[in-house]
Amino acid sequence: FGHAEGDALLRGIAARLSTTLRRGDTLARLGGDEFTVLLPDINHPEDVETIARKIVEALTPPFRLEHGDFRATVSIGISLFPRDGDTAEDLTRHADVAMYQVKRSGKNAFRFFDPELNTHYRERIALENDLRIALGRREFELYYQPQVSLRERRVVGMEALLRWNHPTHGQIGPTTFIPVAEEMGLIGEISTWVLEQACSQWAQWRHTGYNDLRMSMNLSPHDFDRKDVVSIVTNCVERYCLPPSRIELEITESMMMQDTAGVAAKVRALRDAGLSVAIDDFGTGYSALAYLQKFPVSTLKIDRSFVRDLDGPSTNPIISAITGIARGFGLQLIAEGVERPEQVETLRALGCDVMQGYLFAHPAPAGKASAWLSQAPDTPMLC
Repeated sequence: FGHAEGDALLRGIAARLSTTLRRGDTLARLGGDEFTVLLPDINHPEDVETIARKIVEALTPPFRLEHGDFRATVSIGISLFPRDGDTAEDLTRHADVAMYQVKRSGKNAFRFFDPELNTHYRERIALENDLRIALGRREFELYYQPQVSLRERRVVGMEALLRWNHPTHGQIGPTTFIPVAEEMGLIGEISTWVLEQACSQWAQWRHTGYNDLRMSMNLSPHDFDRKDVVSIVTNCVERYCLPPSRIELEITESMMMQDTAGVAAKVRALRDAGLSVAIDDFGTGYSALAYLQKFPVSTLKIDRSFVRDLDGPSTNPIISAITGIARGFGLQLIAEGVERPEQVETLRALGCDVMQGYLFAHPAPAGKASAWLSQAPDTPMLC
């Protein structure tokens, strides 16, 4: 939106905040998009809760800006004197701790400080500090999980999955640290590293004769905030002399709802460059057929939550609908989270050929993944 629009948004937020306060209350902007409210003469915590609810309600309607409407969310942390501290520094720090807990829980809410939060806050700060130096210390590693074609009886693709080998806490999965990296603004650097490593590994596999393998990797919604995301991807693919049609970038279904025009343009540019784009966890959001028309994706991945409920010949109607959508739009289909033979049979009957999950193999480092490429998938498959 630009600096002028950002300033207009901040003024609008300040104006709405002011309408929720009483005579004698103080509103101050700390910097960026953070505000502090000082409430004197508070006799009961319920009084603060009433004002916090008014703030959330006041910021709910969209802000009308020059280039369109903008919706803002608010995370409110509350500390009370003298219960939570007797100095301005302590009260501010504890309100900050409570605010970060709201952010981690989904935003657009409020929370009172709880002494137990201090432990979580210290753990979070330690995680942030370690995350800042993890890339330089080469603590990240890619694991690979095979995607198996039942019809061809072989591995047709590999999904690159990021792991953090923490020196103290051991291996940490992406669901723990990726949201933190996104909040800290580190995700772009990490995504670029993943892209480089995955392309390098696939180039090695190509040199050993596996030319038609598909390499799949995840992109964060924040990656699409970067104007140069398309050129970063295409330059890396060209540098390793890889066929772009065998690279598949996974985006989340929810990302399509956030900025349809901007994200769709970048997805289209990636597709025009010859790359494949998959919608990960398809069916878990609020997708409509209209979005599939706007987004020129190539693949739908059935979320593991639907596959988990498959038992023998019984059919999940959502999976039936997704397979029908894939056929109607001419899209490839991959089922995630396949763990039992009966799930395989049901998915096969529904027309899904390519699958991945623990039944075939757990994610593993490149060395072990290389051995899977020459194996035919029997049951138990590739384990």
